[in-house]
Amino acid sequence: MKKEKNYIKIKIIKYEVVFINKYKEDAKGIIINIKPGVTKEGPGWRSIIYFKGCNFHCPWCGSPESIPFGKTELIYDDGSKEIIGQEITVKEVIREILPYQRFLKDHHHYGVTLSGGEPTAQWNFYFELLKGLKYFNFPTAVETNGSSPQFIASLPYLDLVFCDIKHMNAEIHQKLVGKDNKQVWYNIRKTYEAGKDLRIVIPVIPGYNDSEENFQEIANFLSPLKDGLKVELLKYGRQGIYKWKALGKDYPLLHLIPPSNRKMTILANIIKNKGIKVDIS
Repeated sequence: MKKEKNYIKIKIIKYEVVFINKYKEDAKGIIINIKPGVTKEGPGWRSIIYFKGCNFHCPWCGSPESIPFGKTELIYDDGSKEIIGQEITVKEVIREILPYQRFLKDHHHYGVTLSGGEPTAQWNFYFELLKGLKYFNFPTAVETNGSSPQFIASLPYLDLVFCDIKHMNAEIHQKLVGKDNKQVWYNIRKTYEAGKDLRIVIPVIPGYNDSEENFQEIANFLSPLKDGLKVELLKYGRQGIYKWKALGKDYPLLHLIPPSNRKMTILANIIKNKGIKVDIS
């Protein structure tokens, strides 16, 4: 028999009453790992849950082992092997992070961030875990590519949303990652309208999405959402090359070099000119 927690709560979002009841503690998913005590991916000290599997296939991905669903074997240059991916239930996740988060609650800002991979690609596990986290009053955040048609349903359980923008052109976006971007734009708008803390993350990939034209289109899209919005530009790096090799795959962007600081500043200023806060990392 399935175990369920009864959790009844009412939240009002833009005059809509949302009833939050019952989370399934035996809902299963596959994760890479859980990292406690992280001081990024949200305010304060975070427990980060890294989901396994992603519906995007970004050629610059620094964590290619997180793309396949299911377990993945890495074989390193020294011959050692590592199996990535473990099946886990909502109950087991909460049991692991609860003692740590209870301690931090009395000493620091704290919270839980769902990352990946793409958390929403394991929708049932993602959704039930969020409900379970809210049952225990965890501040919650998600790092997402924004492509899930169901994403808006999870907003009542989220305090902070990090959403990627890969490219504004729908055709180029499709070629780059294997999906179009219409759902991404819809989810970004709806997240903003729901009053959530929204942060846009843009990886800057030379020759792929770093044109001033693309960034002007991004700035125009984000301009109506600028109140309270924060944007982070991530400079392309090659930190994940060894993981591609360990997967037995050729890294597809060996020809690229990271963008210059000057280039990053130019792109940031295009967005800043719309009155939007921008950080470079």
